[in-house]
Amino acid sequence: MIQGLAVLLLFQSLGEVLAQLSGAPVPGPVIGLVLLLAFLVGRQKRGLGEWAPLAQAADGLLAHLSIFFIPAAVGV
Repeated sequence: MIQGLAVLLLFQSLGEVLAQLSGAPVPGPVIGLVLLLAFLVGRQKRGLGEWAPLAQAADGLLAHLSIFFIPAAVGV
């Protein structure tokens, strides 16, 4: 799971760097998400399929997704 979280943070950081260098009006995490999508589509086209550590990290985050909305709900 740590390896999957590291990959997620790597793509987010890469997107942030690209956003800063290019001056694009798009947030860095969105660019990182597009890069991650391209990476995963490329893996699928090569027949490598799902990458277990990344899938495990994503499942762990999705299982607790409602916790991320608590601060917004308290603010309202």
